[in-house]
Amino acid sequence: MVDLVIRNARLTLPEGIIRGELAVDKGRISEIATSGLPKADLEIDAKEKIVMPGVIDTHVHFYDSHYLPREDFQNGSAAAAAGGVTSVIMMPLDTPMLTPRTIKTIIKLGQNESLIDFALHAGNMTAESIKNIPNIASLGIKSFKAFTCAPYGIKDRMLEELMTAIKNVDGTIFVHAEDDKVLQKQTKRLLKEGRKDPLAHTESRPNEAEEKAVAKVIKLTQRTGCKLHLAHITTRQGAELVKKAKVKRVPLTAETSPHYLFFTQKDMKRLGPYLKVNPALKTSEDCTALWKALSKGVIDIVATDHAPGTKEEKEIGWKNIWTAQIGIPGVETLLPLMLGEGVAKGRLTFERLVDALCTKPAQTFGLYPRKGVIREGSDADLVLVDLKKEVTITAERLHYKVGWTPYEGVGVKGVPVTTISRGIIVAEDGDVVGKPGHGQFLSR
Repeated sequence: MVDLVIRNARLTLPEGIIRGELAVDKGRISEIATSGLPKADLEIDAKEKIVMPGVIDTHVHFYDSHYLPREDFQNGSAAAAAGGVTSVIMMPLDTPMLTPRTIKTIIKLGQNESLIDFALHAGNMTAESIKNIPNIASLGIKSFKAFTCAPYGIKDRMLEELMTAIKNVDGTIFVHAEDDKVLQKQTKRLLKEGRKDPLAHTESRPNEAEEKAVAKVIKLTQRTGCKLHLAHITTRQGAELVKKAKVKRVPLTAETSPHYLFFTQKDMKRLGPYLKVNPALKTSEDCTALWKALSKGVIDIVATDHAPGTKEEKEIGWKNIWTAQIGIPGVETLLPLMLGEGVAKGRLTFERLVDALCTKPAQTFGLYPRKGVIREGSDADLVLVDLKKEVTITAERLHYKVGWTPYEGVGVKGVPVTTISRGIIVAEDGDVVGKPGHGQFLSR
């Protein structure tokens, strides 16, 4: 007898959505059939709901020992599970993860505390840390976060050396691409004018900064052959550069984040420091271009850049935006927002949503086909989705430590109702039922 059978489901398979059922045994999908599977220890009647692979959020900041009031592994993974996210790839917020010793400590912590599976991005990379890349890769970490701008910026010559070293371990460089000179020039001008209002932040990080940096790292990718993943593309110019590079078969992938698809810089007038993110929010034209690029697969992935700040750290930004903490919580609302704003509004097909949230993340970061797909032999990371159910997002219903969400009051259609991680139910109807320590480190 197997551990779990899900019946009367619409299964999202690589070849399309079919009516059928699946069996889970020892944490993996053991059989998929249209009907007739034997009984199991636990049975779920999906009642014609969609069953999709578990979402993989490839850009989260769950843990930093210096900022535990904002987020930790246990709390962040609980929020993820409630939102249909079954795997995350975690990266440093501020404290570096650049040595095998540090990385081993964080892996152990995650294994003790996380409710869901997790991998790590090493970073934020420095010139001095290049020598550590082979040892880091030997721990099963094959992606390395780097910046082209302050406060973690790496100079162009060293960036090329970094990419060469990453190529040698068959890794991927994960780049926050904004041009530092453009940012410094704009910020200096705004400070000279005495600007402290929220919109000053958006003006300090214009489209030009992304355009210049993306163009530069694409050229370095062509030169070195290192696989490139571009973090949070925010502009129409950035998306266009990615499109042209893909035509030339440059080895790159790109992501954007829900807040760049949902908010524009005009929303800073209303939410101010609560929407202070880097890169900054852009225009409605950029937002439209991002949706188009995402729908066509030019932008491969949607990931949250989940990085909560406390209310106190945000509120000070009303008087002086430069002093407010950067970042927003996003992991729990990722799937509902993409269902509501993407699928329900006709901007994305459901199949493209699954590709962007599940399959492409797994393929890009070496987790496929263990993750990101419903097929026999893959991990039983599954989400039952009610496409008809409508809810209003409120902080009260979410699981964040910081107690706020920029999406307060937003109505969405389509929500995850059951989250299953390796055959174990970890969340049901928004309630977290999983246990810390269930999560495994995903070596890549």
